[in-house]
Amino acid sequence: MTKTNIINTLLCCVLATSLLSGCGKKSVSSDEISQSRKPEGRLIGDGASQSIEETDGNFGMGELESLDRTGTPLSADNMSEEHKRKYGRSTGPLMPIYFAFDSSSINSTQFDNLGSNGRYLLEKKSPRLVIEGNCDQRGTADYNLALGELRAISVKKYLANLGVDPAQMTTTSYGSQRPLFLGSDEESMAGNRRVDLILP
Repeated sequence: MTKTNIINTLLCCVLATSLLSGCGKKSVSSDEISQSRKPEGRLIGDGASQSIEETDGNFGMGELESLDRTGTPLSADNMSEEHKRKYGRSTGPLMPIYFAFDSSSINSTQFDNLGSNGRYLLEKKSPRLVIEGNCDQRGTADYNLALGELRAISVKKYLANLGVDPAQMTTTSYGSQRPLFLGSDEESMAGNRRVDLILP
């Protein structure tokens, strides 16, 4: 084989590897967020002195276990529309936290749910909590992954200010990759702009 053929073969292998590695979807963890493009807007500080948006907070009021009548956990596929609107994918009795469009600021209408979640986590002393950020389908995939992570971090900071151990909380973002509602109406999109709290 000539030198030119070897170089051409190596270049083809590198090109094929590059193309194939860029095809998969991924979720973003806290460590990766600093390397991705962050959305413009306000990043809240601690949970006590955060900025508040007074819109789009009519979801997630109340308490309900995420179990059916037989005690079997509900998946997104077998949940009723009403249950999905109120509880997202959060582990019962934890409540999801909903956000305004293009915002990572916690809405004041969500403070009761955050307080209830904080009290439950302090009582339960669960060894681990996964905080999952989600977005509606507007925006690019990278932008939504970053915004979902910022939402998850906002909830983590708020819960930490309530006394929940930050070491037991992990944040991740699914951006717009796992919509709970498939419609393109405002109500469906508002239901997808949330943070779910998962006890593994």
